[in-house]
Amino acid sequence: MLQPATTMDRLLLVGDDPASTDAIATHLSRHGFLVVGQVRTAEAARTAARYTDPDVVLVDAAVRDGWRAVVAALDGVLAQAHIAVLASYWSSDERRAASASGIGGVILKAVEGDSLAGRLREIAAQP
Repeated sequence: MLQPATTMDRLLLVGDDPASTDAIATHLSRHGFLVVGQVRTAEAARTAARYTDPDVVLVDAAVRDGWRAVVAALDGVLAQAHIAVLASYWSSDERRAASASGIGGVILKAVEGDSLAGRLREIAAQP
């Protein structure tokens, strides 16, 4: 089992399904993350990131504004390498777009909870 981090990584969640973001927030809190915000739009993500200074942002790929809009909104506010996109399916076109955007990674929703927490810690620790 993954051990909790010695310091809490600050996490901002972006998704427009409150039940899903609440469940992810609860789960990741149990794995040592400090959830500093849960927002639904690209603009709200930009504002929240400015005020909460997250170590990592987890964006649901299905967010209404689109994950690309969220990544663009965070440009200049947070290092792109500290953004992860959570997706249930990822086409080769989306993979290429994600790679070109410079985000820290794409995580498939089928990932086990401990693996999700570990992957987010890796992304948060990037320079």
